[in-house]
Amino acid sequence: MANSFQEQLLKAGLVTQEQVEKANQPKPKPVEKIPNKNRNTAKSRPNPVPRPQANPQPVKATKPPKPQSDLEQFYKERAQLERNEREETERLARERAARKKQTREQVHALIQGHVQNVDDAEIRYNFVVGDNIKYVYVTEAQQQALADGTLAITFLEGKRCLISSEIAAQLLTLDPGKLVILNHPDDTAAA
Repeated sequence: MANSFQEQLLKAGLVTQEQVEKANQPKPKPVEKIPNKNRNTAKSRPNPVPRPQANPQPVKATKPPKPQSDLEQFYKERAQLERNEREETERLARERAARKKQTREQVHALIQGHVQNVDDAEIRYNFVVGDNIKYVYVTEAQQQALADGTLAITFLEGKRCLISSEIAAQLLTLDPGKLVILNHPDDTAAA
């Protein structure tokens, strides 16, 4: 049957006579390879003898380090200097940020612990911040204390907070940049 199929392909011109002859040749049997892990087991060799390695890697002669040129030395020193400066700058920035965070936490705790705002206060007290007029609702006693300079106004998380003038002084020593509005009655009397 195989021959008739080959003849049909040959007649159709799909294969040549050489290809048919090549297909009819006997094929050699494939050689089975034994996996490496089975070859060197104790069963195949009862006493494996270690073989001396034939000419292990030659030992390379170590070259003495070539002396650095002045330019290479200069670049190395400059790179080291720049690295040290950068590390110092980063360390100072981290310390500054830590101090700022600690100061901010102290200011927050100080204001939070001494806020004197009254929720049902009805008197609107106006004050100036830069070019803007702001206000806070106070009681009559708080209004008088603000006018006398015994109460001050500061901001905490966007809210206006009333604090005593002593706490305001502590705030300004902790954070001189903190906005504290404090009325000085001596200044207005002189004007």
